[in-house]
Amino acid sequence: MPAPPAPTSPPGTPGRSGPGRAVGLRGAAGRRGPTGRGVDDLRRHNLSAVLQAVHHAGAVSRAQLTTTLALSRSTVGDLVGDMVEAGLLVERRPDASSGRGVGRPSLLVRPAPGSPTVLAVYADVHRVRVALVGLGGEVLGRLDDDLPAVVGPARAASAAASLAARLVPTAADRARLVGVGAAVPGTVRAGTGVVGLAPHLGWVEAPFGDALADALAAALGRRLPVELGNDADLGVVAEHLRGGARSTTDVVYLCGTWGLGSGIISGGNRLTGRHGFAGEVGHIGVDPEGRACHCGSRGCWESESQASAWAAPLDLDADAPDVAARVLERLDRGGVAARRTRDRVSRSFARGLASIVNVFDPRAVLLGAGLWQDLWPAVEDDVMPWVDRLVLPALRGHVDVRPAGLGTGSTLVGAAEVALAPLLADPLLPAAHLAVAP
Repeated sequence: MPAPPAPTSPPGTPGRSGPGRAVGLRGAAGRRGPTGRGVDDLRRHNLSAVLQAVHHAGAVSRAQLTTTLALSRSTVGDLVGDMVEAGLLVERRPDASSGRGVGRPSLLVRPAPGSPTVLAVYADVHRVRVALVGLGGEVLGRLDDDLPAVVGPARAASAAASLAARLVPTAADRARLVGVGAAVPGTVRAGTGVVGLAPHLGWVEAPFGDALADALAAALGRRLPVELGNDADLGVVAEHLRGGARSTTDVVYLCGTWGLGSGIISGGNRLTGRHGFAGEVGHIGVDPEGRACHCGSRGCWESESQASAWAAPLDLDADAPDVAARVLERLDRGGVAARRTRDRVSRSFARGLASIVNVFDPRAVLLGAGLWQDLWPAVEDDVMPWVDRLVLPALRGHVDVRPAGLGTGSTLVGAAEVALAPLLADPLLPAAHLAVAP
């Protein structure tokens, strides 16, 4: 098994440390650490480093933890032992078939069965998705519920809570929950739980975080902390940690069917902007004389390349939940209208792609859940020649555009990572500090 990467926090996660080595505790009793932190702080830092390494790798040997974290064997043993006692981790002997070595094989460390879990919620335009996720990123269950095209935050929260009650049916399972991560296709005011604007949901200044916390408290009998984020921002976190951008420090993640949002990692850091709204690339202008956009402008990238741009000339319902399948069917039938629409919309999408390549110089552009992930196999050859014409010569042929590695699950996985962040930052923090009675 290869050594795991050095543990890192999800890019841009508030309150989390960035990449770095753990600090050994042996011999530190009664002294301050090199950065002025006390022994308790150093121990908490090291516990966090070990748990993050196991969480990101799924299973890792003690020897690999020792090497990756630059800790002594005894320190790693003590830290792992503390988390085994707390029910977070377990140790197992590796299978005899896992490889040949000299001497006794190092114990494998992995998340414990029955360790803490979180809920991941995605309130999309036509659907609410809820997943139960454990340490190691394991999805323990997932349920979806179809909704009318436009529902208010209270209705979306109620639907999510009903799914959560089915996913986590027993008191014992509910006691393991330590948090909730939720995603929406709109701008989110950092740290407030308020959706500033989600035009395709019809939400303006919507307190969805509080609504979801209230609905879950009523359904589960426990009030859980809710971390709310933009769907594309959470999607790029998931792809960077577990998906198609694990070894990539520069990536743009795109998602959406009716709107078009992005999450951006540049130089290994997620771009957020002053208000947390960075990444609204759907409102790059690609045609000043183009279609009207929800934002009040005309010719935005999303209005020229998303569902409405395909549906109108092909006589399709732009609001249909299966609009991608209907577009593909219409393109397969051929005809002048299909060919012209394909050429025009592909060129519009290429203009937007070229703009983000020129601005961000990414190694990869990942197409997350939504229209273009479904259409890409059929239209890639129409789009990429235009991208090559429109980007700077030095960038031609150097960007990889492909579907996201986690498929349609990127946003839920990212929401789970944000919900797990407090536990990963302080592994022995009692669950009672993370979730309180309603």
